[in-house]
Amino acid sequence: MPDKVKHAELAQKALDAYLHEHSGIRRWCHPRASDVIGECDIIDLVTDLMLLAEAKGHDPHGVIRKVEAHLQAETGLSS
Repeated sequence: MPDKVKHAELAQKALDAYLHEHSGIRRWCHPRASDVIGECDIIDLVTDLMLLAEAKGHDPHGVIRKVEAHLQAETGLSS
């Protein structure tokens, strides 16, 4: 399993692709020259992923619970 840096790099690629595809319709655009990632950008991507999960027959709330468990295991932080 990749380390946290590799996970973050992969997530950054996914977020970059998502933001690129949605740049014309997003309400909360941030300057592309900046390295600042808005929390709302991450929330929008996660929300759309949960809509995809639901469309594929998964329970989005159950997926979020599993994500929280994985995050806690990888970071040692609890919500």
